[in-house]
Amino acid sequence: MNNNRLAIRMSAVAASCVAASFLFAGVSYAHVETEPAAVEAGKSATVSFSPSHGCDGSPTISLAFKMPGSVRNAAAVAKTGWETSTADGVITFSGGSLEATTVENFDITFTAPAAAGPIFFPVVQKCVKGENNWIDMPNPDGTEAEFAAPMVNVTAGPPTSADLVVGEETESSNEIELSDDVAVGKDDDDDDETSETVLIVLIAALGVALVVAGGVIYRKRADKDD
Repeated sequence: MNNNRLAIRMSAVAASCVAASFLFAGVSYAHVETEPAAVEAGKSATVSFSPSHGCDGSPTISLAFKMPGSVRNAAAVAKTGWETSTADGVITFSGGSLEATTVENFDITFTAPAAAGPIFFPVVQKCVKGENNWIDMPNPDGTEAEFAAPMVNVTAGPPTSADLVVGEETESSNEIELSDDVAVGKDDDDDDETSETVLIVLIAALGVALVVAGGVIYRKRADKDD
């Protein structure tokens, strides 16, 4: 194989590595979406919760949602292929299987609190291999945490179109205590996050090294031709 072809192939590999690093980064910050994003205070509502992905490619087999203490009459909406249960303020969908790249809705009905403001639904997503703990409250500066708990905004009147657009979360004054069913493995999450960050850095470094190597080979070939 001549040097030109080697340089081209090395550059292609480098591009693939860089693309992979962005893919891993995107998965890290995906989370559980809510629809609608806002509900009216004191009114009955049905909210759909949609996990963006499985656990590092593993299918989802269980979702356990901790209900905020300020909501009333919370109940799971029946979902084909899944069993639902409610205990100690935790609504669980189990017994099914959701492919890691498939997005589906898990619906919960409840009566919204009388006071306006954001409410949070910490959820543990268990998979065939591993789990994701979406239980973090917003950062001190009000920005969304990496493993953010799903949030629904409660409005004083009917939600406006602006209310229904998902934006930055603000820190809530609601106090949420997680039951033993939900408050699991936070240290494991930190370890996973660190490992994933190291992987991304290594992939990016490999990509840069390959690009540089390809450039050197190409330059030497060009000098030789001259």
